[in-house]
Order: sequence, then structure tokens, then C-alpha cells
Amino acid sequence: MEDKTVLRKAKNIRLLITDVDGVWTDGKLYYMPGMEGHMKAFHVRDGMAVRMAEAAGLHIAVISAKSSAVLQARCRELGIERCWDGSEDKLAVAQRLTGQLGLKMDEIAMIGDDLLDLPLLRAAGFSATVADAPQVVQNAVDYVSTFAGGNGAFRDIVELIIQAQDRMDTVLAVLGGVNELS
Repeated sequence: MEDKTVLRKAKNIRLLITDVDGVWTDGKLYYMPGMEGHMKAFHVRDGMAVRMAEAAGLHIAVISAKSSAVLQARCRELGIERCWDGSEDKLAVAQRLTGQLGLKMDEIAMIGDDLLDLPLLRAAGFSATVADAPQVVQNAVDYVSTFAGGNGAFRDIVELIIQAQDRMDTVLAVLGGVNELS
């Protein structure tokens, strides 16, 4: 069972903001001769976590410092309309977004894994990171997943928020009554 403070903070979340490289991916970028851009691998369970969050009534936003056609394609595939890439000032983007949605900073969760994420991790109502994040990031957040980036950490954190909000039954009903979500 998670710490009561962590669960209390997670219970208030209405907007989930996430970094991508190092959270949804293992942080590796693959470049090949003659290839424009780079390749990334995404875990299918993290894609399901987006559907779970939406079924639970949570807004999703992606803010990444790296510009990436691959990220834009993944967001389109998952139906994520709030996707900013090439944005190093993630806190400023989040503040604009919360204003547009009429939310307070304590109603947002931030999932990040590195130094550029720290200002938003510290400002968010609930913050989380992956198991392989640098220690300085792990020390700054409310929750550290037991999963490494790219290995289902995003799913783990989404499930924690959904369970804290007692919405898992709703998620299961919306997504077809699946008996167990791993």
C-alpha cells in the first residue's frame, strides 16, 4: 500500500502531464545512416494507460523537450491532442494549460525523469518518476515507480492515480470489463 500522503495527492489529480523520453521510452534514440530523425520504442501497456486515464476522466498532456515526428505520430495514434515537443520550459507550458482548463497546479500530476522536468515536478500537485531516474529527480518527487522508463512505468503511475481516486471499476467498465489490467 502506498503512503497516505501520496494517495491523498493522487486523489486530487485532473490533468496528467508526462514527459516522453525516459518515461514512455527507455531514453535511447536510434540513428541510422541515411535516416532522417530517430527511432523510439514505446511499451504497449503505456498506450493502454492513456486509454485508462481517459476512461477515468483524466486529461492527458505530453510535454517533451525534444522535437520528434515519432512522438507526434504516437500522440496522434493515441488521440492525445495536447502534445508539445521542443518545449524545454515545461512549467510555462503547464501553467498556460492549467489556465486554459481552469485548473490549479495542485490538480495536475507530472511524470518526468530528468533535470529539465524538475521545475514542473516541484510545482505539480503530484509528481512521479521512473525507477532509473537520477537520484536528484527521485528525491524531488512524491512517487518513484518500481518500473524503469520504457518498461511500463507510465502505466504503473496511472494505475496508482486511478486507484487513489477509486475509479478502477469505471475504467474496467469503459474498457470492456477486462478482469485484470497488468
